[in-house]
Amino acid sequence: MKNVRYSFLNDTLALEEIRKHKWIESEKAGCEIGFATAAVDWVKKYGEGWLRWRNTQVASNDDLLAGVGR
Repeated sequence: MKNVRYSFLNDTLALEEIRKHKWIESEKAGCEIGFATAAVDWVKKYGEGWLRWRNTQVASNDDLLAGVGR
């Protein structure tokens, strides 16, 4: 990822995805890979795309909230 300073570990949705990734990768490996390993792997593989998706979700929510006051 290019100079992205986003704390995935402070985002509950990202944490949920990392936990899923940990489970899947542990199943593939046949042993527990650990949260830190899974987190680093997930951020490298999916972090940038997930962050783009997350930003669209936040923008959509902002648009919805802006329309409430109209």
